[in-house]
Order: sequence, then C-alpha cells, then structure tokens
Amino acid sequence: MWWPSRKALVRKTRYGGSIPSHISMTAKEYIEKRLIGIKEEKFAQEKELAVFIYGRILSKKFKKYSITPAGNNKIRQAIELNIKNNEPIKFVISAGSYKLWQFKECPEPDWAELFAMIYYAYWLKPITDAYEPGVWFDFFGDDAILKLMNNIPEKDTERYKMVFRGLIKFMEPYLPSNLKFTFTPIGERYSSKEEFLDDLNKQIKELKEKGESALSEQDIERMKRNTRPCNGKEINFLENHILHDAYMNVSKKRPYYKTPDKILVSPRPYGDKTSVPVGTTKTSVVQYQTGVGLLKREENSFIEYVYSTSQLDKSIFVWEEVHIDGLIGKNFSKIRIV
Repeated sequence: MWWPSRKALVRKTRYGGSIPSHISMTAKEYIEKRLIGIKEEKFAQEKELAVFIYGRILSKKFKKYSITPAGNNKIRQAIELNIKNNEPIKFVISAGSYKLWQFKECPEPDWAELFAMIYYAYWLKPITDAYEPGVWFDFFGDDAILKLMNNIPEKDTERYKMVFRGLIKFMEPYLPSNLKFTFTPIGERYSSKEEFLDDLNKQIKELKEKGESALSEQDIERMKRNTRPCNGKEINFLENHILHDAYMNVSKKRPYYKTPDKILVSPRPYGDKTSVPVGTTKTSVVQYQTGVGLLKREENSFIEYVYSTSQLDKSIFVWEEVHIDGLIGKNFSKIRIV
C-alpha cells in the first residue's frame, strides 16, 4: 500500500468550533458547547480510507511530538488489520486509576479526565465519519499495583474507578454511536487478587535474580511525586523501582495492549517511543491523573488546560460554579479559572 509523506496528510480543520466574539460565555456554557460540538463536526474522506485514517491519527493539531519509524509502521499495521477484519480502529491509553495525592481533588477524577475525553473524541471523530466500524478507545487502568507501589488505599482506588466509569457513561450521549470509550482496570483481568500477586511476585523474583535495577534521577523523581507518604516511612527507591519493573512485566499488562491491532496512545513519548503522543488537551501534555483540569479565559471564550502541581502552585485562579446534568463526583460543582 502507498503511504504519502506526513506533510501531504495535513488537513486544515477547525478545533472544536469558534466562539462568536460578541458572546461572553460562562464556564458551563463553554463546556457544554464543547460536548455538543463533538457530533456537529463533519469531515469528508478525501483520500483512500487507510491513508485518511493514518493522516487523522497523526494530525498536527493533536500530535505533540514526533514518533519513530517503528511507531509509524505499527500504526499502519493496526489500521490495515482492523480494516481487513472490519473491526473498529483500536486505541489504548494508560489510565492510572488514581488522582495524585497532593491535590485536594484526590481521590476522584476531575475536569482533567473529562477534558481529556472530550479532546480524544474530537481527535478521533473524523475516523468515525469515514469508517463505519468506528473507533474503540480503551482506558487501561493500573489499579492493582497502586496500594503496593504508591501507598494509595484500595478504597480510594475503588472510588476513582467508580467516578471514572461515571464519566464514560456521561460522555456516551455526546459521542457518535461508533465511537466507544471503555475502561479496563488490570486488576479486573485477573480472577482474584491472589492470582495477580502470584504473577507479580514471580516477576519480582526474576528481576532480583538478574540483579539489573539501575536507578535514574527521573525514576527517583517519579517515585517521589507519585508515592503517598505513609506513617513517616522513607521510600525505598530500589525496592520500589523493582516493584514497578516487575509490574510492567506481569502477564496481563503489556500482552493486553502490545498487539498488532492496537494503537498505543500517550500524553508524552515514553518507552520505545512507538505510542502516539497527543497530550491531554490542545494545550497540555500533563497526565490527567497527575494534574487538575481548569479553564483559561481567552477574550470571550476559554481554553482547557491540565495543570501539574508546580503549574498550579504558580498560578492565580478563581473558582466558578458549574452544574452540568449527569456529571457525578465531588469535583464537578466548580472549576478553576485562570
């Protein structure tokens, strides 16, 4: 199959619609307009189907970083395989299953998760217009390891999962019928907690026998940021690092999403840099579970952002009350405006 250059695939389309300059919008009105606008945007298929889908996935309006030739080949392979099987184009993104403990929003999802879902819907909507089987976008949750690795209580993880599922349910009426969001926590792929722990301990043993556990400064900073303080105990960085790597090797993690028919999505490049790094909003690359969602006023409209702890500490904001029917959870009655 012939694949054109990236430059040839760029298509000028608007992002989420424009706001009339004479209207002064509230945060509620802006968010509702963004939700309603998902179905309203229409895209014509201008090229051969597989090429069109490939171009939309790598659209410059959404892709934040370059990806490797191997990543490009994986995308092409997945597109062609799904089209051949008349199945949805499949995407997977790591969903975290927690809200960073430093935020008052913890332990529940907030506007960051919702804004990311809206953003991904706008990104993938053109594919659903051109390809009848549509898109399956799966949020793959890291729930089972959080208590062991990050000191996150199980009740907090369960609360996060419940509200996250509520967000997916909330999004359904705003999405095309052939665009499906799902949530797959890894813990629910095991028959029991014991089965998961047996798998994890096997991987820990193998890693310790190899004796290869080099720590980088980036690893240490990640652990400091994500590990909740527990009774004044200091983090054992080496043990935590082994635990992390062992978890990455369990049998029901990578084999779930590293398949020929799935396209891996990420906010930023990581690992082998074969994922599609699209950020979490038009303006942000902070992971939604480690950030909070807010709006920045721009003339008579807004722009969605996901702020990290350091960004939030440096910002001056006000709260605006918001009520949108169907949104559940403690974090959706008001929103920060910067």
